[in-house]
Amino acid sequence: MLKQYENRRALAALVAVCIIWGTTYLINKLGVSSMPPLFFTSIRQLTAAILLLAYLFLIKKLKWPDRSFIKLQLILGLLLISGGNGLGIYGLQYIDSGISAILATFSPILIAFLMSMLQKDHHISKWTWIGLILGCLGILIICLQKIGMHPGRASIIGILFTMLSIVTWAIGSVYSKIKKHNYNPFMSAGFQMLFGGIPVLVISLLFEKPWNIEIETYHILIWAYAIVLGSLVAYSCFIYCLNHLPVTLVSIHTYINPIIAVMLGALLLGELINFWILVGAVVSLTGVYLVTKHSK
Repeated sequence: MLKQYENRRALAALVAVCIIWGTTYLINKLGVSSMPPLFFTSIRQLTAAILLLAYLFLIKKLKWPDRSFIKLQLILGLLLISGGNGLGIYGLQYIDSGISAILATFSPILIAFLMSMLQKDHHISKWTWIGLILGCLGILIICLQKIGMHPGRASIIGILFTMLSIVTWAIGSVYSKIKKHNYNPFMSAGFQMLFGGIPVLVISLLFEKPWNIEIETYHILIWAYAIVLGSLVAYSCFIYCLNHLPVTLVSIHTYINPIIAVMLGALLLGELINFWILVGAVVSLTGVYLVTKHSK
C-alpha cells in the first residue's frame, strides 16, 4: 500500500515537472533576452538552493548529511545544474525556446542507451524502445517545421551548447539513478542547485560582467517564477521522481516540455502552428503513452 502511494505521488510529481518545465523554456528565453544568461540562471539556482536548504535545516531541523552524500551531490550538481542547465541556458540565447525544448527530446534515447549499457539487469522492452523512437520522431517533425518557418535562426552555436547540455543531463540522470541513497530528495535538490550554481556564477562574474545591468521589476518577476516554480517545485519533484520511478519513464518530460513550449510560443509570441506540428505532437504523445505503459 505504501509503495502504491509513493508511486502515485511520484507520478503526480512527474506531471508537475512536465507542465512547469514546459513553461520555463519561455521564461528562460525572456530571462536570457534581457540579462546575461549565466548570471540569470546562477542567481536562480543559488537563491532556490539557499531557500530550500534553509527550510530543511533551520525549520525542519534535518541532520547534516555525511561526506559521501555531499560528494555525490557535488558530482550531480556539476552534471545536472552546471552542465545540463547552465550550458542549455547559454545556448538558449541563440535559438528559440521551442527549438531548445525540442532538441532536449534526444535525452531519453541517450538515457535508455546508457542504462542498458551500465546495468545488465535493466531491461528495456521493445514497446518502450518504440515509444522512445516515436517520441523522438514526433519532436523531429515539430523541429523541422519550426526551423522551416524561421530559417537560419537555429544557430550552430546554440544547437551545440544545447546538445552538450543534453549529454551532461542524461549522464547526471543515469548516475543519480545508479548511486541510490536514503536521504531526503529535497535535500539532494538543494545541494545540487548550490554546488551546480556556484561555478556558473563564478564564470559569469569572470566573463559576463553582470554588474553593468540594471535590475528592473521585469527581471524580478522572471526570476521569481523561475526560482519558485522552475527550481524549488519542479526540480525537487524531478529528484523525487528519479528516486521512485524508472529513469526512462521520468525522461518523458522531455517530450511534453516542447509541446507546451511551442503552444505557449503560439499563444504569447504569435508563432504559427501548422498541420504538421499538430501531427508531430500526436506522434510524440503516442510515444509518451508507450513509454509510460511499458517502463519497468
